[in-house]
Amino acid sequence: MHNTKTPFLSSRRRNLITLSLFGGSLVSPLSMAAEETPIVVVGKNADNATSGYSQPEASIGSLKPVSRLAEAQSISVVTPQQLTDYSTDSLADAMRFVSGVSQGNTLAGTEDGIVRRGFGGNSDGSIYRDGMRSSAGLNLDATTDHVEVLKGSSSLLYGIQNPGGVINVVSKKPEYQWKTRLFGQAKSAGGGSGGIDVTGPLGGGFAFRLIAEKQHEQYWRNDGHNTHNLIAPSLQWYGEKASFSLNYEHYQYEIPYDRGTAFIDGKPINVGYKTRLDDSSNYAWGINQSLSSHWDYQLNDTWNTGIAAGWNQRKYSNNEVRVTAVNTTTGVVTRRADANRGFNHQTHYLAWNLSGTPEIAHRQHAITLGVDYEMNQTYRAHAYTGKNNTAFRIDNPQYGLATVTNASTEKASGKHLLNRIYSRSVYAKDSITLAPKWTMVVRGRMQRFTQNQSSGVPKVTNYTNSGDKFLPQMGLIYNLTPEVSLYGSWSKSFTPSTTVDDNGHVGSPEQGTTYEVGSKWQISPALLASVALYTIDERNIALSLNGDTYEVDRARSRGVEVELNGEIAKDWQLSTQYSYNQATVTRDSINPANKGNALQNAPKHSASTYLSHSLTLPALPGQWTVGGGVQYVGSRAGDPDNNFTLPHYIVADSFLRWNHRFLGQKTQLQLNLNNLFNKHYYTSSGGNLRVEEGQTRNVSLSASVEF
Repeated sequence: MHNTKTPFLSSRRRNLITLSLFGGSLVSPLSMAAEETPIVVVGKNADNATSGYSQPEASIGSLKPVSRLAEAQSISVVTPQQLTDYSTDSLADAMRFVSGVSQGNTLAGTEDGIVRRGFGGNSDGSIYRDGMRSSAGLNLDATTDHVEVLKGSSSLLYGIQNPGGVINVVSKKPEYQWKTRLFGQAKSAGGGSGGIDVTGPLGGGFAFRLIAEKQHEQYWRNDGHNTHNLIAPSLQWYGEKASFSLNYEHYQYEIPYDRGTAFIDGKPINVGYKTRLDDSSNYAWGINQSLSSHWDYQLNDTWNTGIAAGWNQRKYSNNEVRVTAVNTTTGVVTRRADANRGFNHQTHYLAWNLSGTPEIAHRQHAITLGVDYEMNQTYRAHAYTGKNNTAFRIDNPQYGLATVTNASTEKASGKHLLNRIYSRSVYAKDSITLAPKWTMVVRGRMQRFTQNQSSGVPKVTNYTNSGDKFLPQMGLIYNLTPEVSLYGSWSKSFTPSTTVDDNGHVGSPEQGTTYEVGSKWQISPALLASVALYTIDERNIALSLNGDTYEVDRARSRGVEVELNGEIAKDWQLSTQYSYNQATVTRDSINPANKGNALQNAPKHSASTYLSHSLTLPALPGQWTVGGGVQYVGSRAGDPDNNFTLPHYIVADSFLRWNHRFLGQKTQLQLNLNNLFNKHYYTSSGGNLRVEEGQTRNVSLSASVEF
């Protein structure tokens, strides 16, 4: 339990601090002081994986910790223990515990590409870090505490978004008790990682945390490696009425740029599963940085106000030997040595909000008013295009195709490619208690945006767009019992494209409407069940097809999602989910025959079940935990024309962990065996020449000691 013996803090404030540190909230716990629900002090540290497989509260739906039963939308939480048990090292892996999501195009494994209810992909602005839109390509690292997913239209709080939903990666926070943790991991492919996590009080209401990690691992396919250096200091302070936090992260990396394999005539080409079609020079290198701060002040017992500010940046370059054609008759693979230099993606963010729980006209209200400003930038300084080369054969791979980055290969039109979106908004939310069991939620955001896209030297403006958009949202919640809620909601979304394809094309703004009904059941404090049914109508969907943007006029997604997470019996944890999603094209003016086709990377059926059990063995010291489970992903369309299909797959994973106090310290050893039956499978498609493969059977051994 966190040490809260700070003399100038009231007992209630100390409880709020403890709750906030456990929940990883997006704002200071001072913002919760006006809530009338009881404050419960949680005596478990979130990042020690003791929260089980269920978390009854989440911050993603209201910008502060709120019971998931009190939200009129579907919310999922991937807890610290789920991340730890299955040694999760990517956001796509974390999504195996969440219904209605699948992996999309990952830009050769360098970006989180998550499809939510049939919509979304890489660089779509849907990934957040601590409530702030992230420019980083890969967002889950050693600083991650847990992950929250808000499905459906979420533009009210998060502005520019497609209707699939948002994912918020919540970082570990400073704690008011001294703790140092050393950790490391070894991988069966070769190499590993190691780091340190230290936190504690500094006095006067201050606490700090420092997380550092170094990684060097061999890539699981036939060439490449993953390396990074991470350092992330954070600071927070709590006073009687005010609080603030300051967080910084620096992440330097080098990773493979792997487009995967190719599907020709509807089936994968006959080449070794680990054989790459590109080259040894294919990799990306760069630096991610982020700086964020939250300031909060309690005005009185009813109202509080806060300011959030932040900046994050991803600067990187890459080499790409690009596959442009495959002839399965001759075995010739046509490749081209391309490269990009000087990517600089950034997000600037500033927001102010006022929230409170006043009683108006004999009705209890929970009001949030706010304004925000955001600048979202994607930039590329130089693009290089090589000449086609046919030396590579499927039966006799020839590597060593050189990448040339000089004036002879530079694409003049691709110089200084810049896309910026400026957004200024005002929003309001009110949750009104109509009767003891009825709550109505009314929300609205007025958004003003300006978008500019330019390229070349001298600068040429290729695309401009601006305007105002009002985004409403309404919901109704009925508490059948204190543990069971029913809800319905309707909402709008609006998304000017932040993605620039290989040819500098910017997609048209997307607009969506979401209808959702569902129910949530808090079976016990540690076990939560939920079901949701939804319909989403979307206009102007931008899909990726072998590096080009393919625009579809209209699409519709309909489905049902079921989740059960938590403790089903003493020392038994269960996480199970199922989703049925029918995401189809309803109008395509480019190719009218596509009407009725399935959307790319959107499985109709998906499910997963993971079970763990903690026990003690009489003949052995310490505590043991054993677990395992399976993930099923149904067949998915590989392109908008549905010319090929990625087959369904089932992958099984397992783990064994030992915890013991060795020489008075908390010691942990964990063995993970992933893809237990060595299943060959395909996770996503960016076109028939860009099909990503799932990792073969692999083993990792993790160890940590806490002082």
